[in-house]
Amino acid sequence: MSEFGDFDTPSSPPALTPEERLASLETTISALSHTQTSNSATLDRISSLLDTLILGNPSAASPAASTTPATPAQPSPTSPPPRSGSHIRPSPPPTYDGARSGGRAFWNACQLYFSLTTGQFTDDHARISWVLSFMQHGRTADFVGRVFQCGSVKRAFPTWDDFVSNFEKEFFLFDEVADAALILESTAYFQNGRTIDEYIDSFKALWVKADYPDGRHLVLKFRRGMDPKLSKRLGSITMGRPNDSKIEDWLAIARSQDFIMRTEEDFHRRTPPTIPSASRPTALVPVHPVTPALHWRPSAQPVAPARVSAPTHVASASSFSRCPYGH
Repeated sequence: MSEFGDFDTPSSPPALTPEERLASLETTISALSHTQTSNSATLDRISSLLDTLILGNPSAASPAASTTPATPAQPSPTSPPPRSGSHIRPSPPPTYDGARSGGRAFWNACQLYFSLTTGQFTDDHARISWVLSFMQHGRTADFVGRVFQCGSVKRAFPTWDDFVSNFEKEFFLFDEVADAALILESTAYFQNGRTIDEYIDSFKALWVKADYPDGRHLVLKFRRGMDPKLSKRLGSITMGRPNDSKIEDWLAIARSQDFIMRTEEDFHRRTPPTIPSASRPTALVPVHPVTPALHWRPSAQPVAPARVSAPTHVASASSFSRCPYGH
């Protein structure tokens, strides 16, 4: 006996045979399956109730409905409830540095965020503070500094319209329509080494800002600014030529013809030069041998010519003897 007294030692359970163990496992699995089926049915009903609440149909969610879950043999799958707009997590706008050229884009990004997060901000001053949190560099940092010199956002901008008016005055271009029209009437919009996609994107942005109507004038302006080789290639098209008053058709054919032109240039650039084969007879150019020039070298010093003095008198005819033959 130990110092703590006598105590009963629990007897170990009797060993089970393999058949008994298998039967026990089957019973346990069956119970778990039944529980899982009941849980699935309960979740299906909860999901259905949530659907009716979201869709605004409370009649289907009346408390008179039975709370006892059914136990079907095989539960049918239920589609998940549709996501509402509150489940969307839009990306915040990028940090803005105050450049007037990017003021409109930053403001549009803020407006898109507000439209997707209705009810997130308690009031207009919370929205103003949220916009100011993305204005941290350049001119925007000075703008935020002037706001807090007033003491608070509410004192600087009593209403949302006051903030919008000040933002447009500080960070929007003075007249975007007139500015875009002036660029289109100059040569500043020309392609000038840019790719055709870059040229089309910039040209399209300018004509939309300038509010130019579609038509022949816009097509001619587009062709005038593109690369001269591509413009000449488009002008030579006779079959399948797009309508001269449809700018979108010309944008599409300009992309396709630019691709074809660059492909041809690359193909000819990679083709090796043609070398005539040795078996082909070639015309021989006759070459005349060149006779080397002969250099005369005198063997001795040249002798000075003797001086002959002219005769002092002329002999008379009688002084000559005649030939014996009468000559």
